[in-house]
Amino acid sequence: MSLPSHITDAETERLTALLPLLTHALWIEQRLYEIIQDHISSPRRKGANDLASIDIRKTTLLPDSKYSFGFGAPTDLALPIIASYRVFLDKDYKWILPFNEFAEDFLQHLWTNYFRKYLVSEKTAGNTVGTKISRNQEIWESLYISAQSYLNQHLMKMVNSSKSEESHVTQGANKRAKGKNDGATTVLK
Repeated sequence: MSLPSHITDAETERLTALLPLLTHALWIEQRLYEIIQDHISSPRRKGANDLASIDIRKTTLLPDSKYSFGFGAPTDLALPIIASYRVFLDKDYKWILPFNEFAEDFLQHLWTNYFRKYLVSEKTAGNTVGTKISRNQEIWESLYISAQSYLNQHLMKMVNSSKSEESHVTQGANKRAKGKNDGATTVLK
């Protein structure tokens, strides 16, 4: 793989728009590794690791981490998870929902419902090569669909909450108007 000798203005603009998201991607990766560390620290069977592509005899130091993790993992392990967060970006690469309000809950949702189960099933099937796992189209699609569903649920909650608030405001205004009217009939000329 070679780097392009010239980056177009459109590519520069896109990279500039994406750069602020780097800190979020690094947070997702580090938090995923912390979740994996917690998982392997309390295994079902002592000394056993049920996750594919995780080597408990090695350590991993992420580029931006202050400490190392007690397991080895391929560098691209977190890519499908990080990529699933794209669903939450608009066309200008701005978060549709505030990142801090959904990021942890969404990551826990992906880990519990998809990624952990996927890594366990791959280990059971004997597939332990990390790059092969992170390039599996099925996990990317599953995480994308899960992200879209998660986003839709949150947007529906927001809409329903907004409708509920609107209804309360309208009902309150109607009661106040009725109270001021005291049943008198007003005739418009």
